[in-house]
Amino acid sequence: MKNIIVALIFMIIYITSYSQVTGLVFDEEGNPINKADVFLADENILLSTNLIGEFNVNQKLSNNSYIHISKYGFHSQLFKYQNGQDLKIILEKLHVDLDEVGVVESFYQLGSSKLTNIEKKKINLLSSSSMVESITDLSGVDMISSGLGIQKIVVRGLSGMRVVTYLNGMKINNQQWANDHGIGFTELGLGEVELIKGSSALKYGSEAIGGLLFFKDEPFNSNEKFSGYVATKFNNSSYLSSSQFGFKWNKKNLYINLYSQYSISADYRLPNNEYLFNSRFKQDAIKFSVAHRIKKIQNIFRYQLHTEITGIPAHVHAGDPTQIAINQVTSDELHLPWAPIEGQNSSYKPTRPTQFINNQLLTYESNYITDNLKLTLHAGYFINNLTEYDKWTIPAFDLTIKHSQLMPNIRYHFDDLIFNVGSSFSFLENTNGDGEDKLVPDVTTMNIGPYFILDYEKNNIGFNAGVRHDYKIISSEDTMLVDNYENVFSNFSSSSGIYYKYTDHIFRATYSGAFRAPDFSELFSDGVHHGTNRYEIGDRNLKIEYSNQIDFKYQWSNNHLGFVLNPFVQYISDFITINPLDSFSDNKRVYEYTQFEKVKMSGIEMNVHYHPHQLHNLHFEQSYSFLKTENNDSDFGLALTPANCIKTKLLLDLNSLTSYNNFFSPVLKTFNYISLNHTYKFKQESFAEYEELTEDYNIINLQLSLKFGNCLRSTISVNNLLNEEYSPHISRIRGVAGGIPNPGRFLNINLKYEF
Repeated sequence: MKNIIVALIFMIIYITSYSQVTGLVFDEEGNPINKADVFLADENILLSTNLIGEFNVNQKLSNNSYIHISKYGFHSQLFKYQNGQDLKIILEKLHVDLDEVGVVESFYQLGSSKLTNIEKKKINLLSSSSMVESITDLSGVDMISSGLGIQKIVVRGLSGMRVVTYLNGMKINNQQWANDHGIGFTELGLGEVELIKGSSALKYGSEAIGGLLFFKDEPFNSNEKFSGYVATKFNNSSYLSSSQFGFKWNKKNLYINLYSQYSISADYRLPNNEYLFNSRFKQDAIKFSVAHRIKKIQNIFRYQLHTEITGIPAHVHAGDPTQIAINQVTSDELHLPWAPIEGQNSSYKPTRPTQFINNQLLTYESNYITDNLKLTLHAGYFINNLTEYDKWTIPAFDLTIKHSQLMPNIRYHFDDLIFNVGSSFSFLENTNGDGEDKLVPDVTTMNIGPYFILDYEKNNIGFNAGVRHDYKIISSEDTMLVDNYENVFSNFSSSSGIYYKYTDHIFRATYSGAFRAPDFSELFSDGVHHGTNRYEIGDRNLKIEYSNQIDFKYQWSNNHLGFVLNPFVQYISDFITINPLDSFSDNKRVYEYTQFEKVKMSGIEMNVHYHPHQLHNLHFEQSYSFLKTENNDSDFGLALTPANCIKTKLLLDLNSLTSYNNFFSPVLKTFNYISLNHTYKFKQESFAEYEELTEDYNIINLQLSLKFGNCLRSTISVNNLLNEEYSPHISRIRGVAGGIPNPGRFLNINLKYEF
């Protein structure tokens, strides 16, 4: 009977639609799946199935166009469309989901996850207190932070210039060389982030020897009705209040996405109920995207404005910051607008020192899609202005970066081979404004990087290989330099990988060799950096940094258990670092950039996901991250190396409770899930010469997810449930007053209404 129904549905579709691509999505028992996501990856358009499992594409699709079909609770499918293909998709029930570590099939902007070690994280407004914090759920990923205002990603112990960030195809350059400069944008309008650990992302440059983060906006919707959301979040540690709205619209191949955000936060509360003075911040953002498709050509234009006013906490005007008392940088209460105190400013109001940041991003992408061929041209322009005030009237620094980027790419399918040929052209200009001081000079850099990448996949085996050559010129004629500077940094980068699947076992091995030219901050810094409490001195004789990495990944999963094992080793020669000296200048300790001859970083990452057969709604997840660093030039380790870590998550899916028809059913239907997260950080006994060891600690977070009808969702979380007093080894303010702790126990509430 079911076969007859399916045949009738296909007959109706054939008769009523001659210009559409139409498909059906069923489960293993032949039941249609409603509201399954159908993602047209090359067009960046999201569709949804209806009550009979049907989806319609109101445009012609080219051969080898990628289509990704997914639904919560089912195995997703990724395939290449062929004209005339019978699009009857069967999704199998899924109990174990290891999408974040690449077990579940998915489309990746950075390449094939079978051939390259790519991990993915969905950006969920409801899941955590910040975007960066949610990314640290991935094994091997950590963050340098001082509260929610300043947060930076660390990948396998590397950060700063070695971890490159892209936003919708544009490289983000926002003075990321300093730990007091955050990531430069929020989760507004973002759908997911992809991560490559190490230097395998040849298409996006060789300098990401630590890793590459690629943030992507939510896709465009094909539904011609308005859709959108309003969301808000609050926590009682810093009295953070953040509000967002977004909407999507489509009409006759014209697609529009629009988003806006406003966030404000006071100083955060420590475990002892004191407040870290000047950890406050304010953020505003607006972004919109417009796309148009006509026949085989698609054009996408995006604009984003992000401004923030961020306090620099734990700032010390004079003396050694390690020797001060913690009460010199904390306060015993907040002054809030709804409870004003005469003569006291609100704790939301900016004080000093403070960063005023303005980021503007414009991108244009043009795609020509035909059978077996996709031509892409991506152009971007990014402006970052950072003004840092140590006094009330005159800025200490006024830095502006203007970065232009052009990236053409050709993707061609030939049988089981995929060729990618392209190049990147970039021009960056750093200029000083009316600041009182200069930490870095006016500098220009120009980079050209052609590349070639070959992918092969057939049945259960595949391999890839790629090569790239970068030619970078750094020049400066600033008067703060004794002599003008111009130097060329040029070299080849390469990457290769092999993939093999045997029954439920997947094996992947990759090699990558890359180089990183020194940044202008490492070459020319000379002055007091207020945000880091130190006097920094660059070295204009720094050489290229070389990296070689081998990465192996083994994966296995069945209906109830998933397992991932990922050992790696990386050798970096001429490793650029900044070391403290036993001297002071302008009441600040002097730090000097230098190079180590060879550094070895090795480790292992593991993930386990267990789903008991008897308890279908219980999920147990655990990840292990172990990292060891060795410095051939010193008996000490490397600075800011994260401690080893074990993360455990217990999640109870409460949706099954709605099947019980009793007096409590209306109440039970509001519960979505409850989760308990535990993080154990080991004692860090590997540290740089002027660092100190960090004790181990435990952090427990509890979260309850609620749903009210089909539109309203909420999460209520208690972070640091046991009010643990801890300061992570890579905390930006661990070296002040014996180590300033992270926030104590606090309540976090998120709400999102979709329409």
